Amino acid sequence: MNLSEHYTWETQDATKIQCYMDCPRHYFFEYVLGWRPSAPNIHLEFGSAWHLAMEHLIIAGYDDASILEAYTLLNNYYRKFFSEMQDSIYHPKTPAMALKALLEYVKEYQHDRFTPLYTEIAGSVSLSEEHTITFKMDSILSTPDGIKSREHKTGSQLSRPWMDQWALKMQTGVYNHVLNCLFDPKDVWGVEINGTIFSKKDIKFQRVPARRSLAAMEVWYWNTIDWLDEIQRDFSRLSSCSENDNTLRCFKQNTENCTKYFGCAYHDYCLAWPNPLQRCDEVPIGFTVSYWDPKGEEKDAKYIVSIEEGSANVKECRKENGGE
Repeated sequence: MNLSEHYTWETQDATKIQCYMDCPRHYFFEYVLGWRPSAPNIHLEFGSAWHLAMEHLIIAGYDDASILEAYTLLNNYYRKFFSEMQDSIYHPKTPAMALKALLEYVKEYQHDRFTPLYTEIAGSVSLSEEHTITFKMDSILSTPDGIKSREHKTGSQLSRPWMDQWALKMQTGVYNHVLNCLFDPKDVWGVEINGTIFSKKDIKFQRVPARRSLAAMEVWYWNTIDWLDEIQRDFSRLSSCSENDNTLRCFKQNTENCTKYFGCAYHDYCLAWPNPLQRCDEVPIGFTVSYWDPKGEEKDAKYIVSIEEGSANVKECRKENGGE
């Protein structure tokens, strides 16, 4: 066995915590071993391209020139991963449909009133002396309703489960916490999910409030501390595990999530390997070793935020990072 500690193990963000909540063994494969599918994921990359377009509309406005510029940013990013020959395969998550969506989005929200305070904000927030979370937010806006984080999400089906998931999700809890740390909570409206649904039939828009009271944030806080402690306990157990053990006695399987979304990429390995440490030197076909580094998001951010207990620092880094 050749499993050396990786520096990314020490950093947790909402994505990693949510993965652990779904299944600790999935977390082990993806974030401890660093095994990730080598083929680009259409949903992730299209979502990233859509984020670029949405950010541009927030900054530059909703006029025709801005729409064209937003589309160009989206298309340039998308074509790094998928060729025009693949558009029929990945419809409706294609540049052509994205342009249609941008035009309809501007029409749908033509009466938006807001002032952008920050876009593409990355950083870390301290929950205690032992607990820190890294985050990246899409935007923070000043609106007639108050300070709002508008987070852009794409989906394939507008359903009640899709809408309901955001209210208690770890990610929206982190963003609400950041807003309350950066601003007076009395001025904070909260998090708004800016959803765009690309189905094969049509395009739909849905904005979902994911606000939380200060009492609800107390629940989020203690839940998050406990999840972070559980992750740390599993890393502590891992240090005493060996490839000679019959089973891996950390990062347990949560077999109730094996078929979530499109099915778990690691399902077959959970079936075949009681102790993955015996196979961790053999990267499966179709996978590559690529460690997710949440702190690495800062290199592309427009603003870097560091929130320690009792204080917050926001650093603008457009010039350093080649932003607009």
